[in-house]
Amino acid sequence: MRAKLLGFLKLYEEEVNLLLWTAALLFIIRSSGIILNNYAETAFLKRYGVEYLPIVNMLNAVATFFITGFLTAFMGKLPGAKLLSYLFIFCGISVTLIRLLIPFGFELLYPMLFMLKSQFELLQAMLFWNICNDIFNTRQSKRLFPLLTAGGVIGLILGSFGTPYFAKLFQMDNLLYLYLCTTLLGAVIVQAMGRSYPSLIFAEKMENKGKKKASMVEEFKNVLPLIKDSVLIKIVLVLTFMPNVVIPIMNYQFNYAVNDQFASEASMIQFFGYFRGGLYMISLFILLFVGRIYGKWGLPVALMFHPFNYMIAFFAFLFRFDFFSAMYARMSTNIIRTTINVPSNSILIGLFPESYRGMIRPFLRGTVVRLALFIGSSLILISGNFFHPKYLSLVALPFMLAWMAAPVILKSKYPKILMDLISNNLLDIKSLEQEELAQVFKGDKVLSELEQAFRAARGKNAIWYGKLLNIFSSQDLDKNILQTLKNQDDKTKIALIKMISPQGHETYLESLM
Repeated sequence: MRAKLLGFLKLYEEEVNLLLWTAALLFIIRSSGIILNNYAETAFLKRYGVEYLPIVNMLNAVATFFITGFLTAFMGKLPGAKLLSYLFIFCGISVTLIRLLIPFGFELLYPMLFMLKSQFELLQAMLFWNICNDIFNTRQSKRLFPLLTAGGVIGLILGSFGTPYFAKLFQMDNLLYLYLCTTLLGAVIVQAMGRSYPSLIFAEKMENKGKKKASMVEEFKNVLPLIKDSVLIKIVLVLTFMPNVVIPIMNYQFNYAVNDQFASEASMIQFFGYFRGGLYMISLFILLFVGRIYGKWGLPVALMFHPFNYMIAFFAFLFRFDFFSAMYARMSTNIIRTTINVPSNSILIGLFPESYRGMIRPFLRGTVVRLALFIGSSLILISGNFFHPKYLSLVALPFMLAWMAAPVILKSKYPKILMDLISNNLLDIKSLEQEELAQVFKGDKVLSELEQAFRAARGKNAIWYGKLLNIFSSQDLDKNILQTLKNQDDKTKIALIKMISPQGHETYLESLM
């Protein structure tokens, strides 16, 4: 039974214990984080005011820049596990100090806590995945990370459903003491992992020492030549920037509608707990059972679903600004992002060679995301003095149209973009799995361009194109090989003949007679 289960999960016996430790750690990070998040949002909205949310989001975007930079400076000097252990203790003590100050009536504690919960979640997750990247190799990561993610989602589910129960049991403000207990437990787990796997968990990463994180200006200078030369990078830039401008707008509309719906803290924290718990249960089901449903439509089409649904959600807020529009917006955008958008974006970035990805990813996730979030929050702040939040849907409209245009342009230029990457040897096919390759090359136009390039290729290039076409069982592969054989040298002919199907061999023998 155990062997069958391990086979089903694609696990090896020697990986089980380490996987369980890391899954338990992610469980603690997610469950404690969602409890703090539910409390901080409820307390902020009811005790401080939803109208201050844009200012706090702007300050949060700026704080993220400095805090992540500060933490990165330590990451080269200390093992990630030690940093995570210290961070757990710091988070727990900080939140406990805030709890002790609440009876004194300092209102600024609530925006401070609202910002801290975002920073704590970001920093803990960043250190956790850095540790995982150190202890698991690339092949293990592809098998084990989905299982780890499932463990984290289970933590989110139990933490969400548990929030209303613990709020009644301990009183709402005492949830912060519960957060202290969970963070201390997280620190204990890290130390226990270090004792069990000292060479993996607390190993010094000497190669990281001396490396300096590039500034925003340096990141932009590095990426600018790539942006000028590549249509694909321009499209990826738009697909990253536009969503992060509209995300703060939709989050603000969601919180505003929820704040209007629930008059008391008890009813609001109960809603957050049960709603998010149900949402994460759907995410877990999708993660475990649905699989890569995004592969049915091809990459450009798959990237259209998320902006199209965002447009529907914004119009729902515009025409009916209430609790039900808020629930639809949050639930639908989360589900489509999980099932379609995130995997499709990962494949799109994966098309670039590793050297390009090393420059593009930090720029997109750092500079571009922070700038977009700052602009989105600024738009909310400016417009708040002039009209009701439902009209923010119109403010978001230009950005939505630009976001929707990006995958449309990608679809129209996709065959040419793909062939340019192939011809310039920039397509990192080795890093893509079979299903991802099928997604990349889905579409008659792409295969037609690929077949044309194969017929025109000679020598090693012809063999390379032939192997690529053979992956997708191209119906016309035999015919294309027979057409190009006469133009190839003997070594290439032998390699290509091996790719011909049994039926194609009969046709080839008939042509020789």
